[in-house]
Amino acid sequence: MLQPREKILVAVSGGVDSTILLDILYQLAQEYCVNLSVAHLDHRLRGEESKEDARFVAQLAEGYGLPLISESIDVRAVAGEKKMGIEEAARMVRMRFLRETAQTLGAAKIALGHTANDRAETMLFNLIRGAGTAGLAGIKPANPPFVRPLIDVTRAEVVAYAHEHNLSWREDASNADITFTRNRIRHEIIPLLEGLNPNLIASLSRTAEIMREEREAFSALLEQPWKEALSEEREGMVRLDRKYLASLSVGIRRALLRRGLEHVRGDLLGISKVHVDALCRLIASPRAHGEIHLPRILARVQGDALILTVPHAKQAPITPHEVSLGETDFPQFGIALDLAIAPWEGGLDSLREKGDNVEIADADKVSFPLSMRTRRPGDRFSPLGLAGSKKLKDFLIDSKVPFYKRDLLPLLCDRERIIMVVGKRLSNAVRVDEKTKRVLIIRWRESK
Repeated sequence: MLQPREKILVAVSGGVDSTILLDILYQLAQEYCVNLSVAHLDHRLRGEESKEDARFVAQLAEGYGLPLISESIDVRAVAGEKKMGIEEAARMVRMRFLRETAQTLGAAKIALGHTANDRAETMLFNLIRGAGTAGLAGIKPANPPFVRPLIDVTRAEVVAYAHEHNLSWREDASNADITFTRNRIRHEIIPLLEGLNPNLIASLSRTAEIMREEREAFSALLEQPWKEALSEEREGMVRLDRKYLASLSVGIRRALLRRGLEHVRGDLLGISKVHVDALCRLIASPRAHGEIHLPRILARVQGDALILTVPHAKQAPITPHEVSLGETDFPQFGIALDLAIAPWEGGLDSLREKGDNVEIADADKVSFPLSMRTRRPGDRFSPLGLAGSKKLKDFLIDSKVPFYKRDLLPLLCDRERIIMVVGKRLSNAVRVDEKTKRVLIIRWRESK
């Protein structure tokens, strides 16, 4: 867990586990040649008690002669804003604080005070709610940058160490409140089970370790199916082969879907069997298009693809920009347009020889001036070859334009309508015919 000459950030709440963790690491610091710093986050959940915890940790760090980085965040406000539970919000805020602090300090590792009891409690908690192998593996001893040096030590051993070395700590009164499931597991269920097996904590820790090892082996065996399923991957998006996923056994399919969700979100917090089941139904659906919303994930089938993305706030329409004859650069769309009017001599082929990105419209059917914009609710479009019009949304779906690109697709418009979905299709309303005398030549290219 620790390498010589590393900087280690020790997360200290003031409770017995983290206090003893700090003392032990302090005793080992010289032997391991590591530099320690202390981090404390006040969640503002217990009023004056929280402030007392912060003062206690400050005195602790000062006593060891270690630098302290502390912060106070209103977790209740964050939970309300994010529409999350208090515990989930506290964890999110705490992890973000620790990561950012470690990055600022250049700390390679973040040491947490989880013990074998925490691992056993987490395993039982996950078993009760119906978790899979990931939940039954419990807390990992190390998942960089986080390390848990006390993970094989029981809480009884921690308390005994504290008494032996005359160390004091802060007690969180809420830890005794058995209305919380985890506290009830700690104070009622585990003591009851220890009546059947006095070595319960060690047995559960051993089971969790076996589950973790088997999960790692299974993860390695998934590498080849993952490569077969993956069509595209970038930040916040994964595209998977829908037909390939449907052909797999349900266990492998579900494991790949969970991996896809984790790749997009960065974690699987809040993702349960019901969500993965919903994805399986979406894949098996006879519909060519469809979408479902999962916690912090938008899942969409589009033909033979399953696309998982982090949902963003809806793209605000880009303000229309006037387009004049000649070349105009549109960096917001990543393209440049070059417009010209010329007599029509039936020479479309000769124009295409100068580049594929060219189209022509009957200039006398265009109601100038022209403008460029993004789509709006209710937009309709008459694609070349169709006498009537259709919803622009339906045209984009039929054209297999990915949903995450539709709100940024450039639309060339005159005063009355969309005359071209740039890069896709010209409008039938401005098509060239036998009466055409002059044409609007439209060329486009990527911006430099």
